[in-house]
Amino acid sequence: MAFPLFFILFVILIVLFQHHLRKNMRIEEKSREEFWRKEQSSLVVRKKEISKDDYIIASIDSLNFSTPENITDADRLHLSQVVNRLKSLSNLDMMNFSNLSNTEVRLKFGTANQSIITTNEYNYNNYLRTLSEYAGIMADNNNVPEAINAYEQCIALKSDYSNHFIELGKLYKTQNMSTQLKELFEKAELLESLNKKGILEKLESL
Repeated sequence: MAFPLFFILFVILIVLFQHHLRKNMRIEEKSREEFWRKEQSSLVVRKKEISKDDYIIASIDSLNFSTPENITDADRLHLSQVVNRLKSLSNLDMMNFSNLSNTEVRLKFGTANQSIITTNEYNYNNYLRTLSEYAGIMADNNNVPEAINAYEQCIALKSDYSNHFIELGKLYKTQNMSTQLKELFEKAELLESLNKKGILEKLESL
């Protein structure tokens, strides 16, 4: 009796497995069809007006660009190059739609605007990386207030780069700025990014 019962249970499990497999395949197929439908639709969307609110305004007015004392010649040259790059980038149009796929960007703003948006997003990310590079030079040369200022600007511009949060958190820690560190953690909690979990874990460990 035990053998037939075991066999019946085995058959039932096989049937259930196949049922779930077919169900998952249908869901996957439906998702794939929906993706390609949107993709095809997005390729013929008429150009739409981009609002001024979609642009990111970067300001370097609060940065003093002072040369730290006892800076090495190599760092002095590096700093000069970074500052010039920052000044140039700050005048470019910037956008950040990292929360949208390329398909969603085309559907929202029109196919013809995708290249413009891609360029503006590149400007934004390049500016953030350069601002962080400037902050690193300041921190390495003991100008901590200026380094904090630069990293804080990165966060204010909605950066989700891990190192911006972590390096700023470290500076807050060394300066005993516990209130600011707590606020930084709260800002990280609001991120909609794949980096969120790692950022929070590292901030908690400081």
